[in-house]
Amino acid sequence: MRGKLSGWAIFLAVLLLLSFAATPSFKYSRAADLSLMAVRFSLVVLLSILFVHEKWKHRNDADHPQTKSDANDTILQRFRRWCYDDRKTPN
Repeated sequence: MRGKLSGWAIFLAVLLLLSFAATPSFKYSRAADLSLMAVRFSLVVLLSILFVHEKWKHRNDADHPQTKSDANDTILQRFRRWCYDDRKTPN
């Protein structure tokens, strides 16, 4: 339940920033635009770093056998399981 609550809180915060962007006052509109651009840029950078990390980690899979229980999981798969509170299913 905490995950859903935090998701709604983020959604409402973004709506609040968007409503500031729609105001006629230049100061609030500019601040909202800059904050939304900063959030988008940071998300693009974060996802790019995760993508490059996963590609770099699996570049020589045949040379390095993995022994961890979640060895074949990527960071994004573990994050998705954590976010949706899913259990790992056996393959």
